Amino acid sequence: MTAVKLIYQGKILTGIESRGHSGYSLSGSDIVCAAVSTLMQALALGLEDIAHVQGLQVIADSRVPLIRVTWPESEHESISLLTNTAAESLKHIARENPRHVKIITEEILDS
Repeated sequence: MTAVKLIYQGKILTGIESRGHSGYSLSGSDIVCAAVSTLMQALALGLEDIAHVQGLQVIADSRVPLIRVTWPESEHESISLLTNTAAESLKHIARENPRHVKIITEEILDS
């Protein structure tokens, strides 16, 4: 199962992480994994190459598989259309494939 974690500081989305194989099909032909990976990669590229977000962090590990994209809370207003679209798209995939994708919400407390 793929776990998609939506990371919030208060009510503000500040990161998205996807981890694991969905198990929908064999590796290399898994359309659910491909959909999640494509959205995560598009989010990372959009934030980096289009929005030029300062403080963006992208961690990827194909062995897990893992893609984690986080950004500073201060960038929220200028990127919320992109980040919320990615989050809602991932939620839709999870609703359509509940045995293969799970949405988890994590709230980070301010220090």
